[in-house]
Amino acid sequence: MHNVSLNGEALVNQSPSNPLSNNEASSVVNTWSIEQATEHYNIDGWGNGYFAINEKGNMSVYPLGKPGPSIDIMDVVEDIKEKGLKFPCVIRFQDLLRTRVKVLNEAFIRAISEHSYASNYYGVYPIKVNQMAEVVEEIVDAGQTYHYGLEAGSKGELLIVLGLNMDPEAITVCNGYKDEEFMRLALLGRKLGRKVFVVIEKLNELPLLIKVAQDMQVEPLIGLRAKLTTKGTGKWESSGGDFAKFGLTVPELIQAVEMLKSSGMENAAQLFHFHVGSQLNDIKAVKDAVGEGARIYANLKKMGLNIQYFDVGGGLGVDYTGTRNSVDNSMNYTIDEYAADIVYSLKQICENEEVAEPHIVSESGRAVTAYHACTIMNVFGRIEVGDAMIPPVSEDESEIVSELREIVAGLNGKNSRESYHDAVAKKDEALSMFRHGILSLAERAKVESLYWQFCRNLINLNKRLKRPAKDTRHLDDKLADQYLANFSLFQSAPDHWAFGQLFPVAPIHRLNEVPERVTTLVDITCDSDGKLDHFVERQEIGDTLMLHDIKPGETYFVGMFMTGAYQDIMGDMHNLFGRVNEVHVFVDDEDPEDFYLEEVIPGDTVDQVLSRVQYEPKELAKKVKSAIDQKIREGLLKPKEGVSLTDFYEATMRDYTYLSHLSAQ
Repeated sequence: MHNVSLNGEALVNQSPSNPLSNNEASSVVNTWSIEQATEHYNIDGWGNGYFAINEKGNMSVYPLGKPGPSIDIMDVVEDIKEKGLKFPCVIRFQDLLRTRVKVLNEAFIRAISEHSYASNYYGVYPIKVNQMAEVVEEIVDAGQTYHYGLEAGSKGELLIVLGLNMDPEAITVCNGYKDEEFMRLALLGRKLGRKVFVVIEKLNELPLLIKVAQDMQVEPLIGLRAKLTTKGTGKWESSGGDFAKFGLTVPELIQAVEMLKSSGMENAAQLFHFHVGSQLNDIKAVKDAVGEGARIYANLKKMGLNIQYFDVGGGLGVDYTGTRNSVDNSMNYTIDEYAADIVYSLKQICENEEVAEPHIVSESGRAVTAYHACTIMNVFGRIEVGDAMIPPVSEDESEIVSELREIVAGLNGKNSRESYHDAVAKKDEALSMFRHGILSLAERAKVESLYWQFCRNLINLNKRLKRPAKDTRHLDDKLADQYLANFSLFQSAPDHWAFGQLFPVAPIHRLNEVPERVTTLVDITCDSDGKLDHFVERQEIGDTLMLHDIKPGETYFVGMFMTGAYQDIMGDMHNLFGRVNEVHVFVDDEDPEDFYLEEVIPGDTVDQVLSRVQYEPKELAKKVKSAIDQKIREGLLKPKEGVSLTDFYEATMRDYTYLSHLSAQ
């Protein structure tokens, strides 16, 4: 939606980056609807029934799914403000965590019932996806009905899991490379009567585990991880296949069987495991992996191992774009299809091989946690490309300025490509003249203003042309406004920077108004990479996002959604922006707003992040106070002013690391 305003063949001046002319804007405002906004930001796609726009034009969340109670996110924002918290702020919808645990387990229960599968499903949550206590504890509580377990990939994670996974029926899976201490921790769990599986990732771990188990006089539960030839799909496909980091090759599996038999431990090997990659976007990869894995399982079973659990690892995807296809950031299957294909494929091969159907285990983390968290940020300004106004004509202006004026005035549908090339050439010529001292700074400014106005006019014209010139089609992206958002990409969405991971971004209010600005979002770090420049609009991925004009004196809020997996724990302290404020929201039908804030967790203050990088805040304050006192003694500061400056420095130490005193402009 971009503006086209023509006067004959010449384009008149428009406000910068405004995609609609005044008449068109009025028309669209009258016809713009919540349904159009929903389609524009593809909320029904990536929202998966958990997000929608309410009658106020605000984003709402349905933590239990539709139909069910809804929470107006702007109401949550108002509660956050009332509690004196500042933005950015992470909102966790804890009921949504519980819903996702239920959805996953119920999908497998249905598939097992429909296919008359002979064993059960025992899911585990891999806490590496989000180790925050408020997340893991909620998942454990929600999973009690299903004997839902936990997975640990390090000693630190295992310490957490041993303290939380108390259900004797739930299993604990220990992945990752292990030393003797790691194994002793796992076997401590066995001493407590827990089903703790130590998964063998490399062959030399097996004799060590057997030795430690004998020393501790406890029977271990052993898992064997196979390195399948089948590879995953998408961004993380390299984590599977023949060259994967973890797992035993087929010859190593045969050696492992011999080791287990020679040690009398074949009954202890009760879990078979594989993993083909995270965020699998194509269901075919799941089917192929299960097919290969099931054949290996059947053969290991026939070789005498007492395998009772078949662990398909992680990989269940999340559709961040809502496009439902096998491309990055999306997936071409549903959670029900995922469960059904695993159950059906495994059952068929077990029947064919005439072996018992094992319990099914999956380690789905992203699919459980992604939806429950969103980051709300306040936009406090914008950066526009070029000058918006055509400079007035002067009698003594340079010839190059006059020539560029003619190009701007003469632009039409037939000469757009040629005129574009001419305008670019004039801009380059003006720069060369300036470098040689031929053109003044004021005249160069006129050239640049005219050039940017030409580009905006060309963008408007292209909207009317059926086939605009190829090399002018992406000018609107190049001239997009940069909206200044109060957040750190490296803290709140590191995967966007590192992997190009897409997270849905949309305004959380004013969605009943037409979005008027072509934008990208830039953060407040001193890093050019600190920007969001991949967005979902309709069912396409683009480099820009349509947002509303910023109203002076009003705060404009934008949400980045589905950040609950990995982002919380992987965020860093670039520029010493620490953890953001956080609130936990629960559904409450008896509350007038249908929710309550169960917990508020303040984000990092400046002194806290300084301490983490080995500075002593009190010592820094002491040094600054000493410098201020010296200026007072020299008569360069008055004592009262010195006290005020000292207090300000120390107060800033205790303040939120993000920008606190902002007004939209």
